[in-house]
Amino acid sequence: MEKNYILPAGNISEGVEFFLRGAKKRRAMAIASVREINADIGVNLKLVSVK
Repeated sequence: MEKNYILPAGNISEGVEFFLRGAKKRRAMAIASVREINADIGVNLKLVSVK
């Protein structure tokens, strides 16, 4: 009896990829929100994130 296994394209599971996509989206939304708030109060800073 042969079993056909689907080999993963990478070493990250689909669940982890889904989680990481959500985290990246929330991070981008948070940075955009901070920029908007800073623009409203007249603060112009360069935001740098550490990965």
